[in-house]
Order: sequence, then C-alpha cells, then structure tokens
Amino acid sequence: MPNIPKFYGSDKVIHFGMFAGMAILWSRVIREKVDIKYKNSIKLFTNYLVLWIFIAILTEYLQRLVPGRSFDYFDIITNIVGVIIGTGIFIYLNKRGSVLV
Repeated sequence: MPNIPKFYGSDKVIHFGMFAGMAILWSRVIREKVDIKYKNSIKLFTNYLVLWIFIAILTEYLQRLVPGRSFDYFDIITNIVGVIIGTGIFIYLNKRGSVLV
C-alpha cells in the first residue's frame, strides 16, 4: 500500500470522492437500464437520492459495530454532500450530452 500523506480532513475528501463517484456510476446504470420519460425520471432520481442518503447514513452507523472504527456525524454529512453533488454532476453532463457519462 502506498504511503499517502494525511492532512486534517483527508478522510472527508475520501468519503466525498467515494460517494460522489458511486453516485455518478449508479446514475449511469439507472439511465442505461431504465427506459423512462423525463417526468418519471425526476421521481426515479429522487427515490435514488433518498436510497443513497440512507446508505450514506447506514454505512457510517454500522461502523459503530466494527472494532477499531468510529461513528462520525461529519462523515455522514460528507457522504450525503458527495451523493448530491455526484448526482448533480451526472445530470449536468448528461444534459450537455457529454461522453463522460
């Protein structure tokens, strides 16, 4: 494992990146697998956001049960912000017709 220098809040950057990345990737899966009209896509992405916010909270809460891990409210907030911004990036790039999504 490479020795990555740590700085204050470095774990928040990792939390944000993981959840933003997962949000972008899962948004793409939803778009590819579900043939929907625009009106229904808003409902689908709202449900998707609620699900990922629940997962963001649950994963942090479950860390209480794992020896050597701890629960942190700021990690939950960072996870949720990552999900929201990742989904927003996907929607923005998708509307522009970007090849990235």
